[in-house]
Amino acid sequence: MRTTDRIPQKKGTGLEWQEYSFNKLTGSDITETTQNENHQQVSGQLLTLEPDLGQIVVKMTDRTKRRMATVALAQMGGLAGNAMARRQDEDYLATFSGFATTSSPGAGNPVSFGHISAAVKNCTSNTTEPSAGDEIFGILHGFQIKDIQDEVLAGVGTYTIPEGMTAETFRKGFQGSVAGANIFEDGLISIDSSDDANGAVHTRKAIVSVTALELKSASFRDELFGGGATVDVLTNEYGFKERTSASTQVWAYRIQSDATAPTS
Repeated sequence: MRTTDRIPQKKGTGLEWQEYSFNKLTGSDITETTQNENHQQVSGQLLTLEPDLGQIVVKMTDRTKRRMATVALAQMGGLAGNAMARRQDEDYLATFSGFATTSSPGAGNPVSFGHISAAVKNCTSNTTEPSAGDEIFGILHGFQIKDIQDEVLAGVGTYTIPEGMTAETFRKGFQGSVAGANIFEDGLISIDSSDDANGAVHTRKAIVSVTALELKSASFRDELFGGGATVDVLTNEYGFKERTSASTQVWAYRIQSDATAPTS
């Protein structure tokens, strides 16, 4: 959620969240005697999104609770919340498969600085509609990031390592930004049977996340089940959508690349 444009859906606005985006207008050169008949047509497109409900239900009998170790009960406390957060992250990652692949090295090829840089420039200097000052993120699987780290450290053992990015990467592993994109590692990005993964580079406004219901919790008793049980319920409602300019992708690029598990 922290890499998206987060928008709450107001109550009383129906099932769908809607946003209208206007296309750009073009000014004309005139003189003081010009009769300007170059009327500009105002047009645009409607972006709609219907958030989806999500829920998890956990039921524990009193008998089970009485017999479980306290340390085990404490560890179970965050399982439901983690499951809901993981579901939300996976739904966000699923949008990557629909992004343009202009800056992608492609299946079987390692991602490099150049691919990230190309995606960034395609966002900031897009010929259809450039992104103006918006924060840019690179979301990659750790195995993809390892390829960038290897690129940075390619000279280790051959050249002297001065203080700077290479030395810092050697000590701590790669972290930070590439070509202006803040890099995030997300181990929930799926890897296909050919050891390839879909990461992405996008601006914050490229992905809108609409929240209709923040995560809420509820509990109730079921005395008729197993001698008595407590039921805990977590529910939320949200959705993700890519913003486009006149149905053209301009601020989001898929980084499909090799994600083979590293061995050295």
